[in-house]
Amino acid sequence: MKRDTRQTVYIFAVLILVAGTVYKVPYLKSVFYDQMVSSLGVTHTQIGILSSVYAGVKMVLYIPGGIIADRLDTKKCLIFSLIGESLLTAVYATLPSMLILAAIQALMAVVNIFFWTSFIKSIRILGRDQSRGKIFGFSEGLRGITGSAATFIGLQVVSMFVEEGRPIRFVLWFYALYYFVVGLLIWKIYPEHMESGNERCQNWRDYVEVFKRPAIWMVSLLIFTSYSLQVAFEYTTSYMTQVLGASAVLAGIVATLRDNVCGIIGSPLAGSWADRKKSPTQVALRLLLVEIVLCLLLIMSPETTGAAIPVMVLILVFSTVIYGVRGVYYSTMSETGVPVTLTATATAAVAVFGYTPDMFMSLWCGRILDIHGYQEGYKHIFVLMLIFACLAVGVCLMMLWYQRKVVKNRK
Repeated sequence: MKRDTRQTVYIFAVLILVAGTVYKVPYLKSVFYDQMVSSLGVTHTQIGILSSVYAGVKMVLYIPGGIIADRLDTKKCLIFSLIGESLLTAVYATLPSMLILAAIQALMAVVNIFFWTSFIKSIRILGRDQSRGKIFGFSEGLRGITGSAATFIGLQVVSMFVEEGRPIRFVLWFYALYYFVVGLLIWKIYPEHMESGNERCQNWRDYVEVFKRPAIWMVSLLIFTSYSLQVAFEYTTSYMTQVLGASAVLAGIVATLRDNVCGIIGSPLAGSWADRKKSPTQVALRLLLVEIVLCLLLIMSPETTGAAIPVMVLILVFSTVIYGVRGVYYSTMSETGVPVTLTATATAAVAVFGYTPDMFMSLWCGRILDIHGYQEGYKHIFVLMLIFACLAVGVCLMMLWYQRKVVKNRK
């Protein structure tokens, strides 16, 4: 269907409003970790279990859910996912039992699968009249900005209601209302049947073809090891409060910069570097070597209040490098022989394995803290990050060897 520029901008703006915030509730621990422990009355291990439930359901349903969503009306999928997450968040705000919390996380995984598939499809459709690369680039950057804005509002809500007890309830009510309002905006603004109807749907043969390619497993391993490090790195939020003595608000601000603003800086810079080097894998390798150095600095950093500011700066630098790796690891598919025609299918297949650390890393790190306590526990987590950084370097070296083999066979 034909769209004027103004309508395209409106649709894009509404999608970005929620794309940067839709994962805030299932990943609430990233910023509001201490508030979750105190408000929900759960252990570190139980918080890890909640993350594992969410990730496990997504892993099992990602491919079939994506195929189903690809065959349904995109507008209806978006509205279903947002209204669904709004209702689930409202139930979350009642601070229910652990069993109900696990059920909420599982259902959020389902609605988020439908949202993300429909969001990517919508951005592709909107970019049909322009440069798709440009509109995807803008969407990635603006998602970080809207995500940061929503988190800062959440932090302000916590500070406003800190005397009320269990202030996390009010943050959850804010997100519930936010999702509901944006869902209504999509119902009002998003056109009916925006798809052209001639897009090729994925089928199971596409996935079988993808899984036969060694390159897919290499890229999956690179994402698996890199993302394992990133999930463990999120525990620097509680590290700042429990070990360095930072206030919850200050730690939340640093966590917001870490999770949103650093990505706006790191990913584009790494992408530009990869374009100049003409090798995303070599850029990823160099950034991972920097991560090894930064892991060692975290391990050796003093655990005193006086070291709080330098360590926070170190955390922000580390996050920028992590997002740099994230900005190029999907690009490595082009170097390892994955054809353009299978890019979308390969991306979904890679995500199934590459993001499985969500299933176990939070559980693992939470268990470490429960067993060893804060002082010793965080050192163990930083060593774990170092191990995964070293494994990722090994994967990059293997990929470079395989790329040379592919090039040699083409000659």
